[in-house]
Amino acid sequence: MPLHLSKPDTEALARGTPFLRLLAEAAQELGGRIEMDRNFGFVGRYTPPGGAPGPVFGKALGLNSDASAALAADKEYTATWLAAEGLPTPRGGIFFSQAYRDRMALRNRSIASRLPGAEAARSMAAMLGFPVIAKPNAGSEGEDVHRCESPEDLDRDLAALLTRHDRIRMEQCVAGRDYRLLVLEGDVVLAYERRPLSVTGDGARPLSSLIEAALARLADRHRGCKIAGDDPRIARTLATAGLALDTVIAQGERVALLGNANLSTGGDLVDLTDVVPNAARRLAVRAARSLGLRLAGVDLMAPDLLAQPEAAVILEVNSAPGLDYYASESQEHFDRARAIVRRMLTGLG
Repeated sequence: MPLHLSKPDTEALARGTPFLRLLAEAAQELGGRIEMDRNFGFVGRYTPPGGAPGPVFGKALGLNSDASAALAADKEYTATWLAAEGLPTPRGGIFFSQAYRDRMALRNRSIASRLPGAEAARSMAAMLGFPVIAKPNAGSEGEDVHRCESPEDLDRDLAALLTRHDRIRMEQCVAGRDYRLLVLEGDVVLAYERRPLSVTGDGARPLSSLIEAALARLADRHRGCKIAGDDPRIARTLATAGLALDTVIAQGERVALLGNANLSTGGDLVDLTDVVPNAARRLAVRAARSLGLRLAGVDLMAPDLLAQPEAAVILEVNSAPGLDYYASESQEHFDRARAIVRRMLTGLG
């Protein structure tokens, strides 16, 4: 299919993501020019006033170097890198599928023999203690992240994960609340708490109906939903809480459906940009600088970041953090996100 780049028109902006609107409006304010693929609005280029054009790929604008972005994309290397810098990260390790180890053996048997597999993952889980988190070593948006409450859960999740992914990271489950701090050029420009996908009871409908309605609202709001009602993680989270799909919960009672609070899997947010403590800001900036990132989404877990920032642990760092979900919360959030994108584009000029 030929690639045709053009300035997004009204129709393209209407069907595109909030980030596309942010880009278009920020570029116009700066006197620059944004051109995007007519078909999907995913790739394009930005030309600053009087400057040379540069590529746009999804949420990546080119602020970060390829080495820094690649390092941040590898969750195991990110965790060990930050730990070596004295920053708090969960204990854990990387494990490889049998298929990957077999392929490596064709090239280098010595290396292949040292790659830990599923059995080593079970041993580490026993050492860390349950629950543990198992997830792809690369990826974003909470995809395929599993909370394993028992050895049986771990066996089931390892079998699935190591079928779909060559490398997984398993780590201790850090208790607390989930936060995202957005760092741009050494400053925290955005901070919010992420709360997991949840439903609120009405005293009449079973959880299955509440979940179906919640996912329908989510899909309508964000042009699709990245989690299904029959996702086994939902059933497992409910079972851990002593609930089932046919349970009717009391009116006003809130029930979390997932163990992670990623916005792309239905979580919601509480904006903390104006109140996040300086200690938390410094931690996020240190993490971004350590990885060489001019732009970074730093994910923290803490019992209460506002009251105990010193207890925060760095879960992950994203080199191309999204603004879609934040910007779609309200006009105020959209305006703040647009100012951030404007600053990002200014950094390219």
